[in-house]
Amino acid sequence: MPTDPRKRQKKLERKAADRKEKKHLIVRESSVSLATRFALATPFPILHSCIDDSNWTNGIGQATLSRVLPNGQIALALFLVDRYCLGVKSSIAVIVPKATYDTRYSPTKPGSPKSRPYPPEAVRKYVEGAVAYALDSGLLPDADYEVAKLLFGDIDPTASSEVFEYGKDGKPLYINGPNESMQRVREICATLTRTRGSEGFHFGLMGPGGPL
Repeated sequence: MPTDPRKRQKKLERKAADRKEKKHLIVRESSVSLATRFALATPFPILHSCIDDSNWTNGIGQATLSRVLPNGQIALALFLVDRYCLGVKSSIAVIVPKATYDTRYSPTKPGSPKSRPYPPEAVRKYVEGAVAYALDSGLLPDADYEVAKLLFGDIDPTASSEVFEYGKDGKPLYINGPNESMQRVREICATLTRTRGSEGFHFGLMGPGGPL
């Protein structure tokens, strides 16, 4: 039976209107800053709130907070925390489809560092405590931290009874990372010397094959 041309035209028009609306939605979303989108995401349910075990065994590891948005996407704040010295070394602040989150960012995906859930209040307390400890030495968190931290929203870190320790044996312990240039290493050591004194911190230099 032939298709009614009027019905077909209406169907095509509906599809065109849907595509146009989706395009407008994409444009609207892209015109809103990530910081604003993170701030608006804070009322939504938390998906993961955890800290890697390597934070306790090696002094450095990830802390994760993610939320499920009404459209099914995931807002993620991922912090690489150096609790011995540098505070938040790097941050990731993204909003991604659930499939991308599951395969790339989820703390439960295969191959992820071993971690365990912590209450959101404890995760915020740990991350902000590390930042404060580093600031006492004149060391700033990475630039993306300012956006990533917005996902905490009104989570109250004082509600956590967890006790976190920073530094090593009572002093900052700076061990350079694989991506830090010697210029960056010298800058950090100079800052620590200025703020803590030459005997006020520990230092270990790592080369490609291990300690130097």
